[in-house]
Order: sequence, then C-alpha cells, then structure tokens
Amino acid sequence: MKRLPRPILTASQVYDACISGVKDVTILARYKAASKAFEAASLVYEAHASAHSLYQFPACAWGKGEQVILDSLTKADLGELYESYMVNKRYPGRSYYDQLLASAPLGKCPYCGFGQATTVDHFLAKARYPAFSVMPNNLVPACSDCNKGKGSVIVLKDTEASHPYFEDARIEKDAWLFATIAESKPVTATYAFVAPLDWPSDLSLRVKSYFGEFDLADRFAIEAASEMVSVSDYLTALPTQRLRTAHLNLIAQMERGQRTNGWKAALYEALSRSDWYCASGYIHS
Repeated sequence: MKRLPRPILTASQVYDACISGVKDVTILARYKAASKAFEAASLVYEAHASAHSLYQFPACAWGKGEQVILDSLTKADLGELYESYMVNKRYPGRSYYDQLLASAPLGKCPYCGFGQATTVDHFLAKARYPAFSVMPNNLVPACSDCNKGKGSVIVLKDTEASHPYFEDARIEKDAWLFATIAESKPVTATYAFVAPLDWPSDLSLRVKSYFGEFDLADRFAIEAASEMVSVSDYLTALPTQRLRTAHLNLIAQMERGQRTNGWKAALYEALSRSDWYCASGYIHS
C-alpha cells in the first residue's frame, strides 16, 4: 500500500461546497443545521483514525435510508449529498472529488499499486457509516477493482485495515510482501503477507486485513503471470544461469528500492532465488 498525505481540505470546506448545490430551501436548511454536527464528527473520525480505532464507530443497518444519523439528517440525505452533490459534475462539490482523485501518485491506486485511480473509495463504507460520506479524510482515490471489491464491510477491532492517510510508515519501509514460485508449467507465483518480527500485533493485524480485504494475493498472482511471460524472452537471450540469476536479482533490488512491498519486488526476488526457474523454468513454451 502507498501511504498518502492527508487531504489539505477541511471537512467544512467540502461539506459547504456540497450543500451549496442544494436548491430546495427546506432540505438546504436541514443540511445547514447539521453543519456543526458534521464538523464535530470529522474531528472524532480523525482522532479514531490516528489511533487506529475506527472500529469503535457503530455501523448502520443495511438499507433503511430513513435512519437519522447527524442532527436531523438521515442516511438517505447523507448518501444523496455524496452521489448528487459531490460526484455530479454539475455541482461545486465535484471540484473536491476531482482534487482527491488527483492526489493518487502517478494516477495509480494506493491500495494495489497497479490499477488506475478513477474512483473515490469510502474507507468506512457510506452504506454502513454515512456520517462520513463527504468527509475528505474518509475518501481515498482508488481503482474500480479495489473500490468495488472492498464492499460495504463493517469494521471490527480485528479486521480494521490499513488506512492510506493514517498508517504507520513501517508499512512502506519494512518488507512484508513475499512470493514463492511453483515449479510447474505454466510457472505461477503465490503471494503472502509475512509480518516482520519486530512489528506490534495491531500493525500486523491491520496489514493482514488490508492484504485480505483487497484480495491482493490472487490479484498480484495474475499480474505476476503476465510479467513472467514478458521476461521469459529476455532471459532466453542470456546464455548462462548465472547471468539470468544476476539479472533477476538486480531487478529485485531496484524494485524493493522503489516500492518495498510492490508485487514486482516480491516476484523478482522469488524468481532470482529459484534455481529451477533460472535454470529452465523461465522457458514458457
């Protein structure tokens, strides 16, 4: 996962921009009356996210748009605020949606690292935690696969995943993603999360939850299969196993240096350590 700087936007900025698109004076009055409650909720969210305790927020029941969430605003009201007044390009709130999208490094999804960030993900799902539907600290640029695959999960103490805006820097500095190579045709790579021995248990749980929640083992394996086909032709041109091993090891070092827990780093490290692969396993025909 790629950690991201927290949005420089304030919750009030985004909320005010969104409600400025509401034309019905009666509905607008209710949104305005709830502005203080929304601002207070944003401060509580930031405190819990910083402490990795977002699981303490109670989740809403599925459906039931009439549930009152903030002040007099219902679940349906808060969902409408996002869907109609933040996502819709006709309204002022859209500029903040686009700003959040643009924060994705090189346009790539911070969750998986290879998908294009074309959507905004609610870290706490708006179907379960509607109070945070337009809160910038809860909105993460993401690819559609990560966004849709994540679903509307209820966050529990043992399942809270790593948050790109609030996670410990060790998630990027310490190696925890590793791959193994199956001696088969076609050759396949299997990915796993292995917690560093000096990590606290809560950090290990969050990263493990993140790895599972986004189905990264299977998705990385698919990317790896394609990569191994591509690199095969180059390896075939190298005359000795020693040269093939050295080439793969060099790529592994470069990838670990650029993105410690990228799928390519783990793949090339595993390939360089496989005598079988470097001897003949790389031949895909």
